[in-house]
This record gives sequence, C-alpha cells and structure tokens, in this order.
Amino acid sequence: MAVTPARLEEVAVVLAGHDELAFVAATTGPTNLVAHALCADPAALHDYLTHRLGRLDGIAALETAPVLRTLKAAGSHHR
Repeated sequence: MAVTPARLEEVAVVLAGHDELAFVAATTGPTNLVAHALCADPAALHDYLTHRLGRLDGIAALETAPVLRTLKAAGSHHR
C-alpha cells in the first residue's frame, strides 16, 4: 500500500487490529505499508478490500498479489 506519510502509523495500527491480516509492516520505497491477508476465497478478498480496507483514509494506492502456491514457509513443510 502507499499510505500518506502523516497517516502511516494510524493506518498501520488500525490494520493490525483486522482479523483478516496475519502480518502488517511499514516499509520503504514506492509503497510504505505491507500486509498479508488471509481470505477464504477471491470473493472474501474482494469484500475485505472494498468494504474494509478501501474505506480507510490515508491509503492512496493498493496492489494485491494473491498467493497461488506456497513452496516454502518458515516453520512448515509443504509437499
């Protein structure tokens, strides 16, 4: 996400309280906030993006990259 710098901490704290998000972190570069959402299916992701995330003031841009397949995750083994 690209969040207005003056609203970065406020938005991050709000997002940290969302049950859908497993991870929220401030970053540097063109985007300054990253979050990992856990949604049941594409419809649930769409609902979260449009009805919860999209209504927050301060988010100027948002990009999603759904995970299609996990090859490695810390602390777990996938085959």
